[in-house]
Amino acid sequence: MKELLNQLDNMLSKPDIGKLVLRVSFAFMFLLHGIHKITGGTEFIQGLLVDHGLPAFVAYGVYLGEVIAPLLMIAGVFTRLASIVVIGTCLMVIYLLHMGDFFSVNKFGAWAVEGVGVYLFASIAIMFLGSGKYALKPDA
Repeated sequence: MKELLNQLDNMLSKPDIGKLVLRVSFAFMFLLHGIHKITGGTEFIQGLLVDHGLPAFVAYGVYLGEVIAPLLMIAGVFTRLASIVVIGTCLMVIYLLHMGDFFSVNKFGAWAVEGVGVYLFASIAIMFLGSGKYALKPDA
């Protein structure tokens, strides 16, 4: 049994493929949010910003955080910098939409901020992991 587990471990030990899968799948899903902003506009976000005493033009930063940064991550170019931008975007979403339920669970027992939390923590992992070797500009 131990030999079988060792063979399985050796066969599946592909950290650069894992980095590629995490980086591309995460960034693609985050990019979908940005595509929605491109087609639907940023009026909703502008309203939230104004409600929180911030200038409405800050909403255009969403294109950096939800379009440019994910595209850079998919390509594997400036992956760590792009993940920092996404982290900032996630923190802004939490601030604008979820501060009231940050320490809450929903009716199913899940963290009320789980949706954006998954993106936040995946981006933190990508920041520390880097692009891996399967990237246009692999991290050193």
